[in-house]
Amino acid sequence: MTNLHALFDQLTALLLQTQSYWRPVAFHHLQLPWMQEHPALVTRLFALKPQQVEILATDQMALLQYLATDIPGAEELASLSVLPQFECKHLTPVTPHFYSGMPGRKWQQINAFAACFADSQLPLLEWCAGKSYLGFYLQHLHSVKVTALEWDPNLVLQANCRAKQGHISLHSHQVDVLSPTVDIYVQQQQQVVALHACGELHERLLKLCVERKVQQVHIAPCCYHKRQHDHYLPLSQQGKAGGLALNKSELHTAVMETVTAGATVQKQRKRLQSMRLGFDCLQRELNNSEQFLDLPSLPAKWARASFSEFCLHCASLKDLTLPTTVDWDYYQNLGEQRFNQVSALDLIRFLFRRPIEVWLALDRALLLQENGYHVQIGTFCSSHITPRNILLRAQLP
Repeated sequence: MTNLHALFDQLTALLLQTQSYWRPVAFHHLQLPWMQEHPALVTRLFALKPQQVEILATDQMALLQYLATDIPGAEELASLSVLPQFECKHLTPVTPHFYSGMPGRKWQQINAFAACFADSQLPLLEWCAGKSYLGFYLQHLHSVKVTALEWDPNLVLQANCRAKQGHISLHSHQVDVLSPTVDIYVQQQQQVVALHACGELHERLLKLCVERKVQQVHIAPCCYHKRQHDHYLPLSQQGKAGGLALNKSELHTAVMETVTAGATVQKQRKRLQSMRLGFDCLQRELNNSEQFLDLPSLPAKWARASFSEFCLHCASLKDLTLPTTVDWDYYQNLGEQRFNQVSALDLIRFLFRRPIEVWLALDRALLLQENGYHVQIGTFCSSHITPRNILLRAQLP
């Protein structure tokens, strides 16, 4: 069994040593701390064509090969971040009707998660259940009573209607899992599952499991950055003592590896970010400042706006008055140039996506281990099905 304590300490030490590479966000800064030390690397990155940048951004092995000689500790971090694959059981096939309406990749994730599920006849609690697709499948496989918790009342209604129509032992409850009212659903003689509950949502579950001594836990964490507070406080005692502090932006780095989006979504993202960077160049000049001006996320519809409309909207969000005459083409071109540069510079930070994610998952595993659980950590599917493929499996003796 992997020594979680030793692995966590090694990752902590290396992440601290290399933090000047992964902490700064190229989107926010015109210059990054490491750029002066590596002028040849900057030249090499800026010479990449957009298609080459895209390939490296989505292929972690190719990215490591491209950057390993330039970034100290990169190969060791990559090696430490390789987790074992859980042994997958053969599951009895179900008819397509069973997963009708479910996105194909979601069904693959659920199927893989269920194949790594440790058998138990304990009642099952599904956390942040959505339509409870996972709960229905586990109920079908193991014939156990399922309680599902979900915030969206419409999804709760759909799950309960399906359960009633199929005479299935599953009941979904509309509840905010961050509220005190959730406590009554978490009990000792239970098995708890959470597939891709975000940030504070799965952290809340982990803390309740420890507090209530829940017998069995299966959690695949997701979106560590989705939280109220900007700074992350490690969950485990070892994490708190390790001295590695992360903010929301750095937590977000852990989940920036995604399954490639469709062409339309990629085009919208590129246009929005290019315009955002063009506006940033404009506001820096107007404010005579080197400070990045943060903006809220904008809906995809703004990708269809003209650059001038986009800038005027952004300015209104920040109570910034723009001049009556602006060379829109100039700043739009600047934004497109900045987008290409930022995309290339981001490759350095992308090298640390998996190490940071594994460090965060280990912090969760150590919390459980420190509270008496026998803990296993590994992957439940390939990254092509979902890059958020880390599973924590824990049981009290």
